Amino acid sequence: MFKPVDKTRAFEAVVTQIESAIYSGEYRPGDFLPPERTLVENFGVGRSTVREALRILESMGLVRTSPGSRSGPQVDATMTPGLTRMLRGAVRMEQIPVVELVQYRIIAGAAANRLAAHLRTEEHLTRMAEAIDAMASAKNTAAFAAADDGFHAVIREAAGNRLLGIIGGVIQDATLDLVAGAVSPSAGGRKAREKFIAVHRDVLAAIENRDGDTAARLAGQTLYAGYAGSLDAEQRTRLRVLLGPDGAPELPGD
Repeated sequence: MFKPVDKTRAFEAVVTQIESAIYSGEYRPGDFLPPERTLVENFGVGRSTVREALRILESMGLVRTSPGSRSGPQVDATMTPGLTRMLRGAVRMEQIPVVELVQYRIIAGAAANRLAAHLRTEEHLTRMAEAIDAMASAKNTAAFAAADDGFHAVIREAAGNRLLGIIGGVIQDATLDLVAGAVSPSAGGRKAREKFIAVHRDVLAAIENRDGDTAARLAGQTLYAGYAGSLDAEQRTRLRVLLGPDGAPELPGD
């Protein structure tokens, strides 16, 4: 099915053909591509060209290679890890400021909370409550942050929008370390931690009561309260635009 390619930047043409075969469904997650030797013959290029193309496809999260395996590269089941790596790199290369990262998280978080409030199941509520309990019992910052991520992952699942779930998860994973570098609410003292958990319980209550407006408002308020303290007045104003006239909690310097 693969065709010989022009030798000029041949690895790009190889990437394009394999990429198209995967996106079209000719090769599905879990399937194996032809072995390297067969790919060399099919494309009419050298072994180094095929290896470079496979390296790129692997970095994109499309395939997995196993050195020494007699089978060809395997089509990966998910592109999310590759997307996360690329997006994390793009955020750093473009030097996206913290205020813009928080703005996006407010927008996506409010939408996810609103949808989850109307579409959640009892199982979702149980898992959200378990995530909050894990936050409360966490022994260190890493465990606390992992439980917090788990809470929001369940909300994205409950929202029922696959694109929002994928992009939201990628954005959170890709920007977590950058945002945490500016300020980390999970790394604060006991009072800050307890307040953070209390807000999560409020979010859970709103979702349980199918109160989408409150759930959406709390998403913005939580992020504003957590991160606005590290921003200047102009940046805080940029966040408040997303919260509405009465949506932002008062902070020193507002």
